[in-house]
Amino acid sequence: MTQDTVGDDQSRRLAGALARMETYRRHRREEGGIGAADLRLLWLLVESGPQTLSEITGALGLERSTVNRQVNAAVDAGLLAKERVPHSSAHCVHLTEIGRAAFDAAAQRALDVIDETLAQLGPSDAAVLVDLVERFVAAYGRQISGALKE
Repeated sequence: MTQDTVGDDQSRRLAGALARMETYRRHRREEGGIGAADLRLLWLLVESGPQTLSEITGALGLERSTVNRQVNAAVDAGLLAKERVPHSSAHCVHLTEIGRAAFDAAAQRALDVIDETLAQLGPSDAAVLVDLVERFVAAYGRQISGALKE
């Protein structure tokens, strides 16, 4: 087996594992109707504060129509509110109290599953995994950022 084959095999195994994890995460509906897409949107607003639709589109890397649909559904559900930006046609989106409570509950459930899963690995393996994932995501982000600039 050549080095390229080993690298290809590792890349495929990792890509497959990440795809399976994303599938598990996406299909896991949270109680109270908060799914993965809603949770990601709410998480962004919790971490970054109110944002315009354009800022959300850029931060999530989604199409504008997808963000509009997601935001409007979350507004209809009472999770978010939109306000017109003064002297602009843009809307600023922010969490409502209901949205913050729903986020807190859904995020805690998601973190509980991660905690339980890490506990199954044991403290040493869990620490190594978290360190390696953080390093991998940072390196992956640098690769993607570099490719986008080219």
